[in-house]
Amino acid sequence: MTKFTEWHFVGTNGVSMNPSRTSCVILCGGKGSRAYPLTIEKQKAMITVYERPILQYIIDYWSAFVSHFIFVVKYKKEEIIQYVSSLSIHASFAEPDELRGIANGLLCVEKLVRDQFIVVLGDCLCKGSFQLPPTFETGVGVYETNCPDDIRRSYSVEISEGKIFRVVEKPKLLPNNLCGMGYYFLDRSVFDYIIKTSPSSLRNEVEITDVLQNMIDDGKILSAFPFTGEYLNVTFPDDYKRALEIFKDKKVCGRS
Repeated sequence: MTKFTEWHFVGTNGVSMNPSRTSCVILCGGKGSRAYPLTIEKQKAMITVYERPILQYIIDYWSAFVSHFIFVVKYKKEEIIQYVSSLSIHASFAEPDELRGIANGLLCVEKLVRDQFIVVLGDCLCKGSFQLPPTFETGVGVYETNCPDDIRRSYSVEISEGKIFRVVEKPKLLPNNLCGMGYYFLDRSVFDYIIKTSPSSLRNEVEITDVLQNMIDDGKILSAFPFTGEYLNVTFPDDYKRALEIFKDKKVCGRS
């Protein structure tokens, strides 16, 4: 299997982008039905972990990389708008006409993002560091896992010399132990590919992985950015227990 140590990748751990030129799009509009009963009365991004919403952990982490946040909202949007509006961050909000996946959600921010931007799923938490290049490159976050179900729940990534040549949404056959993360480093060219990508047979919506594969097939370079640390996509109620374990050192509650 491919190992991080085999990757030919030049970069440093920590922040290596220019925050003033980079936006962060946080997708937090879904109903989170698989997380019931946690999401019956709350938007999933607003579920609290040690009295702080998941969304706050996301903002805290990605604030080191960007200076502008764009929140894609829909389900229970008032809760998120009210919370974010009370924070000392540069924030914008966008709402799609309907909920049809990541790619569709991105279309509604086309006029708001800068030339380069990071897309973060609003139910993905991490505690650790990325290996990033000195200047912005398009790509996705990737981590090595010993749990095959992590990949089956997300997407597989195949790489050669640090560059991605294949991504597969919720794969049945696993090519290696590399799991794609809910973190996408993109530029404005992605919007043209979203429009040109057909809905998948999997969910009858345009899959972001299909969009990425079309970009790769068209000759666009997508880098794999290794992540070291703890990562969690909060999908089911049991994932909440793991979130509590990951952030158990967070003794100071409240907003930053």
